[in-house]
Amino acid sequence: MEDESTTAAYQRNGFAVIPGLFSAEELLEIERQLEAHLRLDLVSAPRGDVVFEADAERSLRCLFRIHERSAYFDQLMRDSRLIQLVQQLFHGADVVADGTMLIDKAPLTKYEFPWHQDNAYQFWNPPDAVAVTLALDDSTAESGAIVCLAGSHRESIRPHQPSGVFGASRSLVTPPNAKDFSPVTLALKPGDVSLHHVNTIHRTGPNHTSRHRRNLGFAYHSSRAVCDKVAADQYKRDLAQFLQTQQVPV
Repeated sequence: MEDESTTAAYQRNGFAVIPGLFSAEELLEIERQLEAHLRLDLVSAPRGDVVFEADAERSLRCLFRIHERSAYFDQLMRDSRLIQLVQQLFHGADVVADGTMLIDKAPLTKYEFPWHQDNAYQFWNPPDAVAVTLALDDSTAESGAIVCLAGSHRESIRPHQPSGVFGASRSLVTPPNAKDFSPVTLALKPGDVSLHHVNTIHRTGPNHTSRHRRNLGFAYHSSRAVCDKVAADQYKRDLAQFLQTQQVPV
């Protein structure tokens, strides 16, 4: 699987899309495993790892750290195609798999994940880390697909603040100027994969459709990257304190 073109796009823009990396048959197995896992995990996941919509249907919004409670999804995170793809981006450095999560934008949900950079809460130095997204449903501008600002990965981390949106912990204090970067919607079909650099400024919008928009997210960093443990520990304390003071949909 090459991907000089993928690597070049990633280096130039801070993101790239790989169509059809997972087959329809593989997606069926992922769906089966996910359904079985959710029956157990939604009642046992720690506070903060699961977020529901605050409506009568109480549909799932986010489920974090799935790999810690599922051997299947831990193994999926280490799929050789994903590891090889990320390793190309890291120029041969060893790949360290960090986690798996599920994001589900329910039909007609109005909330947005505001503009942010992942490294505002991951703290990798150098920022040699990437987020990989596997689409389980059609992901379009209408359904709240990821929108990235091309070239913004070359920026340092801008000031962030608590976002106030459950499932998205931080957002930019000052929204980016539309003249600085071109926004690109990462439209995906089921089985497609996107990836973006941890410094890339990105967001997602509301889901205006009558269908779910589910993504599995995988996080990786290179063996060159070192986490600022002091900053990461402080972030965890701040997040825990925030959750204690908020009415989290559970």
